[in-house]
This record gives sequence, C-alpha cells and structure tokens, in this order.
Amino acid sequence: MKKLLFILPLAFLSTFLFAQVQHGPAMMSKGNNEALNLPLKKTNKKEVEAAWTKYIKEYKGKTKKDKKTGEIFSDNAKITDMTGNTVDVYSKVMERNEDTELLVWFDLGGAYLSSATHPDAYAIAVKMLEDFELTVSTAALEEQIDDQEGVIKKMNNDLDALKKDQTDAEAAIEKYEQKIVEAKQKIEEAIAAQKVKADEIVGQKDVLNKLQTKLNSVK
Repeated sequence: MKKLLFILPLAFLSTFLFAQVQHGPAMMSKGNNEALNLPLKKTNKKEVEAAWTKYIKEYKGKTKKDKKTGEIFSDNAKITDMTGNTVDVYSKVMERNEDTELLVWFDLGGAYLSSATHPDAYAIAVKMLEDFELTVSTAALEEQIDDQEGVIKKMNNDLDALKKDQTDAEAAIEKYEQKIVEAKQKIEEAIAAQKVKADEIVGQKDVLNKLQTKLNSVK
C-alpha cells in the first residue's frame, strides 16, 4: 500500500499541477476588468466553487455567491501581503469540457489589480492562485488515492472469497474421498456377506431337499 501511495502522486501530478496563471481583461458584473485566470484540469465547477469559497474565506472577507451573475464575491478581504487596505475579490468558475477555469478580479479600491500597474501585488495574487491550485490538486490526488485504495480493498475481498472457495472445495473433496473409502469398505463387506449368505442358501436348500426326499418315501 505504501508503494501505491508513492506512485499515484507521480502519475497524476502532470494532470493537475503546473497550470500557468494567466491574466487579461475579462467581463464581470462590474464591466470588463483585468483578471487572473487559472485553468484547472480534470475538475468540476461545483467542487472548485466550494473549494475556492472555503479558500477565500480565510482572508476574512464577507463571502457569498451571487446566483444571478454566478460570481463569488468576497467583500473587504484582508490580503495583508498584497496591501494594507481591504480588497474586494470577485471570482467566477467557468466550465471547459472536463476542465474548469477560475477567473479572479481583485478590486484594490478604485483600480483592479494589474500586472503592469501593481507588479508586487500581482505576484502575491499569482501566489494565492498557485496555492489554491495546489489545494485543489492535493484534494484530487487524495480522492484518486482513496478510489484506488477502495479498488484494492475490493480486490482483496474478492481474493479472500476465492481462497475460501478453494478451501471449501478442498474440504468437500476430502469429505467425499473419505466417503469413497467408506463406500469401498462397505462394498467389500457386502461382497463377503453375500458369499456367506449364498453358502447359507445352498445349505438351506440341501436341508429342504432332504426333507422333500423323506416326505416322498413315506407316501
């Protein structure tokens, strides 16, 4: 099992990790503003929204999802590494076939975060998304490992059942072999008893013949 736990992360890291954070203008509820874009492979929208909501809540903003726009809004988040002021964070998860795409807008108060205008703060935002990506990837790997452990557990149960079938069959053979030995012994005993009985019948017929001869002689 330890070998499995070591191999699986290596097999799936290329699937989940190292997606490059991109940036550029994107439409949202407040217009066309600069956003960070994180592609997330082999993920679904519902799970990513739940994970991001949990993640962004760590920054102490008042977080809720707008059902009309589909945006997750975190009001007055405290991202101290980025700025001493509070930040309004807008985000949206988009489906891309079997993948998803996380768009995040950081409203610094009068201006949206931009790599050109706010290079230091932008680096912090990229790190945030990379950390989030690692969280999602780790959860995905753990789920894969859990699934594989479940498969192996079922296979071990199947193997145990097959071993039991073999043990039961071997016990049945042993039982039948013993019955065969007993049956052969009974056959031998029956043959011997038949010979004794046949001899008794011959003797009894001899007695009968003698009695019949005696009867005939007195008539």
